[in-house]
Amino acid sequence: MSATDLESNLRRGMRRQRPWLVGAGLLITVYLVVPMLIVVPASFTSGSFLQVPPDGFSWRWYRAVFDGDDWTRAFASSVRVSATAATAAIAVGTLAALGLARVRRFGRVLRPVFFLPMVLPYIVFALGLGQVAIPLGVDDTLWPLLAGQAVLCLPIAFLTVAGGMSKIDPAYARAASSMGASWWRTVWKVELPLLRRNILTGWLLAFAFGFDEVVLALFLSPPGRETLPAKLYTEASQNVSPLLASVSGLVVALTVLVALAVLVTRRVSAGGSRS
Repeated sequence: MSATDLESNLRRGMRRQRPWLVGAGLLITVYLVVPMLIVVPASFTSGSFLQVPPDGFSWRWYRAVFDGDDWTRAFASSVRVSATAATAAIAVGTLAALGLARVRRFGRVLRPVFFLPMVLPYIVFALGLGQVAIPLGVDDTLWPLLAGQAVLCLPIAFLTVAGGMSKIDPAYARAASSMGASWWRTVWKVELPLLRRNILTGWLLAFAFGFDEVVLALFLSPPGRETLPAKLYTEASQNVSPLLASVSGLVVALTVLVALAVLVTRRVSAGGSRS
């Protein structure tokens, strides 16, 4: 059977399975979106209890979030930790992608190493980091949480940059080398500019993942410096109020903004590659 026959058979098979795939996709979408369609409208209630449909319309609970120092402090901690962890993860992931592209013989063996954080038991990882932080004297700081989130964000950062690296023609590096450029100058002047959109996309995805991470935050956040997801989880376990719905609405809005930024980045990258 020729390659053309195989391709046509594959297309026919995909066409037959398309209704099932579309149906499964719609079910998953509904499952993910329905909770937001309940929580976000409920956050605009003017009443004192969380209910759907909301009792009137008011910005009361959003004003309460920004007027409360605890919530703004938790939000600032989340942004600071997530941004720093995403920066560390994208730096290591970019260096790893650049390095593995130069050791193709061992690349297939080393590449799975950067995906190991995806299978880490988060609770065990958090407990281990906490025990390591005590003798180092940093158990009452955000450094253990920052280091843990950077490790968990590494697979996302590496996968995004490595995907862009695989699309770069090796002839660019050979041409730069033939003109006398060192490997560092080739990386700085040729490869990194071609990877800048992948690096930005990886950073945004790592930031969104770290901002929403709650397991490490619950175990490693020092008292009074908890992140927003950790504070949200703690408050929800004690009292469910419209204030929690408004905080959730803000988190959803931030996630949507990050997703839009990723889509715009990918669209600009696709347009640039076609031109």
